[in-house]
Amino acid sequence: MSKGELFIVDDNANNLSLLSGILRDDGYGVRMAGSGRRALEAVRHRLPELILLDINMPDMNGYAVCEELKRDPATERIPIIFLSALDDVRDKVNAFRLGGVDYITKPFQADEVLARVASQLSLARLRAALEERNRELAGKNAELQAAQRAAEQIFATLAAVLPGTVLDGKYRIGERLGAGGFAVVYRGEALAGGRAVAVKVLRPQSGSDRQWHQHRLRIEEISAIRIRHPCAVAMLDSGVTEAGIAYLVMELLEGRTLAEELAAGGPLPVERACALLLPVAQALAEAHAAGVIHRDVKPGNVFLHRDGPKLVDFGLAKLGDESGVDKATTMGRLVGTPIYMPPERLLGRACDGGADVYALATTFYEVVSGQLPFAFAPDAALGTIITMCLHEPPRPLGALVPGVPPELAALIMRGLDKNRARRPTMTEVAAGLAAAAGIAVEPSAAPDGDGARGLGGAPTIDSPLPTRRA
Repeated sequence: MSKGELFIVDDNANNLSLLSGILRDDGYGVRMAGSGRRALEAVRHRLPELILLDINMPDMNGYAVCEELKRDPATERIPIIFLSALDDVRDKVNAFRLGGVDYITKPFQADEVLARVASQLSLARLRAALEERNRELAGKNAELQAAQRAAEQIFATLAAVLPGTVLDGKYRIGERLGAGGFAVVYRGEALAGGRAVAVKVLRPQSGSDRQWHQHRLRIEEISAIRIRHPCAVAMLDSGVTEAGIAYLVMELLEGRTLAEELAAGGPLPVERACALLLPVAQALAEAHAAGVIHRDVKPGNVFLHRDGPKLVDFGLAKLGDESGVDKATTMGRLVGTPIYMPPERLLGRACDGGADVYALATTFYEVVSGQLPFAFAPDAALGTIITMCLHEPPRPLGALVPGVPPELAALIMRGLDKNRARRPTMTEVAAGLAAAAGIAVEPSAAPDGDGARGLGGAPTIDSPLPTRRA
């Protein structure tokens, strides 16, 4: 079996005979032409894997032949090794500029010819295999995108017709309240008792994505069951309809998110920011004690309900009994909001409650300054954002907002430490926020949790609510 089909172009019959003999003896199939024009016709009739092309020929030199081959889409990818009796640097430069992959000078040395031909053939085959693989991946990606568009279209239709219908025989669906990457939330009414609720309907997915999203929905439900803090959104029910629609039922919140509050009115006074984020810190401390890490703390997930702030959306939560590897940033996913993620999450490493401490510190920084810890350009690329978060020091909060008490500013900057071992616990953050806001918090006897390196003192279900100091 031939090691590969080659084509030699040379106007000298002796060179053709010598070169073809070397290559045939080594197991290659060889075709030949004594002029450039004949070579073009023969190559186009049957494509070789590699061409050895003499530069100096009378009717059409090798440079001109190469240009013709490179202009033709059918032959442009064939590797060309130039042949010449001249060892002139300018000839070599011209050969490579025109697309040649190698250059052999005469008289031919058999070992050199065979080594160069084998090397270039190997590279060409690897390139061809890679291009074929890329074409296959592009085709599969196109199929996936088409399937996703179809699923989106189906869900858009479903989302439009759901209001007014009864879900799973238990909940009447009302107006749409909002949508995210994974789900749409509706106002709903429980048929038994007439209670107003929020119904979160999962977007349909396929294959492994469907399993992953359903897993996340289940984690959100389990997280809510474990956490009974009044400042964490309450989970009431969940299920999957006969038609395969997965859903969660939560308490209905009235108000707007902290992100919407900032967009409408700008940064908040330090004491108000502390008062709003203290219950969030307490809810997170209780979550950590229960082995739950939120992993998506940000202004958009702090809801300013009429009864006080509520921490919402545990869809990316991690349970203490799950595997330590952060699967939300592996397997080709970066799920969450990168500007609130600590380095360990951006790198897909195991994370603990320190990830929530980092995110809450970033949130506080933004709430009181109107800026983020890193000076991102408005149109900064994701790679730039990640690089700055991993390697740049955050800007000192005290320099941007002189009104922040020095002890609290130092605590927040510790919360932004790239080394999670040097960050404070969530309980310490809550204590710092309470002190800055002038709020007394009764000590809790809750045991240390396993979610965040011993978050002792986390409020429990029976912990009293904060009280304003006299």
